[in-house]
Amino acid sequence: MGDAAAGALQAAGDVWPGWLGGVAIGVFTTLFLWATGRVLGLSSAYGEACGALGVGYFRRTDQGFGQRWRLWFAAGLPLGGAVAALLGAEGWSVQTSMGTLYESMLPAQDAARAAVLALGGACIGVGARMAGGCQSGHSIAGLALLNPPSLVASIGFFVGGIVMVQGLFALSGATL
Repeated sequence: MGDAAAGALQAAGDVWPGWLGGVAIGVFTTLFLWATGRVLGLSSAYGEACGALGVGYFRRTDQGFGQRWRLWFAAGLPLGGAVAALLGAEGWSVQTSMGTLYESMLPAQDAARAAVLALGGACIGVGARMAGGCQSGHSIAGLALLNPPSLVASIGFFVGGIVMVQGLFALSGATL
């Protein structure tokens, strides 16, 4: 790691600056494509998991479990986060707060909040399947490969997100 990156990490404590995370994602995406010949994406793991559970809409192919590399990749994300949290200076703790703006929009009860978030996640999964990839897949891997449909999809994700967030906050009376 260069002196500038190490200095930024030292100044920020245990929190990595956003630009360093972006560089790491870009380097990993490029190395992954070079090493495997496959585009990095995660929404396919959602589809593979749903397909393995028998949801036909998501089933693409009948592969052996070892060929479902995206499932392994998806399983590693929370595992990596748990390892990082356990090794961090502050230790590990469960937090359910997502900030005051989200708190004003979501139900107060944990079960109702979980149901709303699960429904939202399911909608994102269906939308990602319909769009041929998720937001991050199109916006990171697709744009890195100069894929024109990914540019159109990314613009749609951002515009749709802005419109929905503004609309939901306006309906609820929340202030931004």
